[in-house]
Amino acid sequence: MSARRSAMFLSAVALAAALAAPAAAPAQDEPETDAEEAAPAAAPAGARSATGAPPMAVPADFGGSLQVVRAPAGTAGAAAASGGGPEIFPDARRVWMSVRDTDPVPIEAARQGGRWLCSGGGCAAQTGDPGQSPIGDQILRSIKLQTPTLPLPLTVWGRLSEDGQRLLDFDPVLLGRRSYRHVCAYRPVAPVADAARSPAGAPGVPAASPRDHVDVCRDGRPEPPPPDAGELTLGMQWPKQSEMADFHYLAIVDSCGNARVQPFQRTFTVPVLEVASGGCGRPDGKVLRVFPGGGWLRVTAFNLHEPAAGNVVNATYRVTIPPLENLVESNPARLLFPDPLADDLKVDCGPTPIAPRADPGSAPPPGSARPPGPTGPAAAPPGGRPPPRAATGQPRGGAGTPPAGARQGPPAAAQGDPRPPPRAALPPPRLAPGADPSRPGPQPLAHGAVVISPAPLRLGNCRIRLTGQTKHRLVAPLALHVSLTRTDQLRGGAPIELLQDGTWIVTPSSAEFPLPPLAEDFDGDARLRLAVYSDPLSPQGKVVLLSDAGRVASSLRSSDPGEPERARRLVGSVAIHSVPLCGEDNFETLEAAGSCFRTYLTVPAMLATLQITRAPWVEKPLVTRSVLSAVGVALAIDRYDPVERRAFPVAAQLGGFVQTLGEGRVGLLGYVGIAPTVPILGSGGNTTSFGFLAGIGLEYITNEAGPDEGLKPAAFLSAVVQVGQAAPQISTSRSASFGTYAGD
Repeated sequence: MSARRSAMFLSAVALAAALAAPAAAPAQDEPETDAEEAAPAAAPAGARSATGAPPMAVPADFGGSLQVVRAPAGTAGAAAASGGGPEIFPDARRVWMSVRDTDPVPIEAARQGGRWLCSGGGCAAQTGDPGQSPIGDQILRSIKLQTPTLPLPLTVWGRLSEDGQRLLDFDPVLLGRRSYRHVCAYRPVAPVADAARSPAGAPGVPAASPRDHVDVCRDGRPEPPPPDAGELTLGMQWPKQSEMADFHYLAIVDSCGNARVQPFQRTFTVPVLEVASGGCGRPDGKVLRVFPGGGWLRVTAFNLHEPAAGNVVNATYRVTIPPLENLVESNPARLLFPDPLADDLKVDCGPTPIAPRADPGSAPPPGSARPPGPTGPAAAPPGGRPPPRAATGQPRGGAGTPPAGARQGPPAAAQGDPRPPPRAALPPPRLAPGADPSRPGPQPLAHGAVVISPAPLRLGNCRIRLTGQTKHRLVAPLALHVSLTRTDQLRGGAPIELLQDGTWIVTPSSAEFPLPPLAEDFDGDARLRLAVYSDPLSPQGKVVLLSDAGRVASSLRSSDPGEPERARRLVGSVAIHSVPLCGEDNFETLEAAGSCFRTYLTVPAMLATLQITRAPWVEKPLVTRSVLSAVGVALAIDRYDPVERRAFPVAAQLGGFVQTLGEGRVGLLGYVGIAPTVPILGSGGNTTSFGFLAGIGLEYITNEAGPDEGLKPAAFLSAVVQVGQAAPQISTSRSASFGTYAGD
């Protein structure tokens, strides 16, 4: 194979010399010369004969490269002793390397000094411009972001501006980082003296000569990424002018001593990790590092056992990584922020201001990484001695071992320090004074429904809060929009908007939106919809939620960003049933609300009455057929479902009548009875109904034409019309409450 390729190159050179035309650089899309059309040419002296081998039309051009390594002709199958040859890519003694999607054994063996194309010497390294080159910078085509919640990768850099420059669209610094601890990497190449002292079988360290034996480094089990974990991916493209070369591998090296090796492809991707603060840290080869302030990478295409066109063994380009933060433009790139979870947005209400309670969503989950900051003193176990190193989970050497000469505080208890040992753990957060855990708490805006009495809404004692652990990363304002509409009544065919200004600017120190007192277009029995929308095009916000970034990327960079209202997206909502009948003074879900007892005044008017007084064998029954023969007042008690606006069809009454009994007689009747509650007019609290009223009681009958008949027992059945309006009095909750509402 190598002889045929050598003959191809040499035949092309001879043909060009015969035609006295210098070989020019190929065009971008110039096709290769077909083997049947190319005339055979005599190979120059010293070159291998390759009869019938198709020649290469044009050699690859490596202009703008940082370094090119070429092998002399006839070294394709050379096998020489270790030492004397150039490295596959520079700084092999400092670079940690991970190999992906290909066999790592020949690569690591050659890197350690085993047999490969240039291990016996003879390869010449040609150094190019060590600085920045436009050809190398053009290798980087895009920077994309991928999270478990994104269906497609999001481009954060790579779009062209009006003047042809690539721009940073979004800054991903506020997102979480994906873990790469499962990736296995090979250690830097150790010198021969150090290799002799290294333990046998360690990955990347030769156990014995020859160095062709390498233990395969295998990855562990990856950790499942959290929803807000972002993975940055560099999209690259090998220069077109050098694509004629036949390379087998790619090595991408960062400025921190980490390398990634993968099969050669003209277009390829590389995952990287953005280091938001601090330096490189200890290199490990698991993932490449990039920085908010920018940096550079070295991209090397190379071979091991056969040369490329023109005997090119490897070619290295320097690629500039742009800054992932924009601190100079007047309109910098907006920060990306993870979407709130279903339980992060909560609404809370009460008839009086509610004392804040400890929010379990604000505490870090068990087993999560500790937030940045100084580490507190470790707890001393009983007995006064500090815990042993093995018990703390740190190895005796490596990253957990402090360097020699580092300042270490002596164990206080072991040195007889009279100070008390530090506390083992912080106590659990206590509820704020006045917070009753038995009362209903905040309800999430998870597109459900809740019920509430109207008093907190009228007083302005309702608020929306953004909770959760991710809120503490919010270092820039996040613009949201709040809408509160009444849906049971329409104005102009649309729901009535109750908020004049729903702009909500969220910061870590101010993550609460108070709902204003509701007076206009609001009564005690209403259906409301509370919704929170993202507002990515708001000029007051500098943060964009992940789910909005793909839709508004072009609008953010456009001179005419468009209407902010059309770019909004629903984040959370809840349907509120505001009822004035009974219940607790905070939100309840529909399932917990149920129904309740209510008491109200009603005015029954009798249309016809069949009444029995004293004993029927002593007196005749009193039958009144006249319309409105009696009018009274009663206190009614029934069971009512305020959400469905439906009462139990029968109510108990305690009241009295003034009756006209005829023949100059008037009766005053006090009774206990039952009556229907099925409304015939209105709904909700309106109790106007028609039906029968049955009861028993005592009646005092006076007589204008004769002596009074006195006090008598009475039982009656009347056809009545009742007119009344339910008013909240007392509920069946754990404690009596007036003017409030909750379920059983």
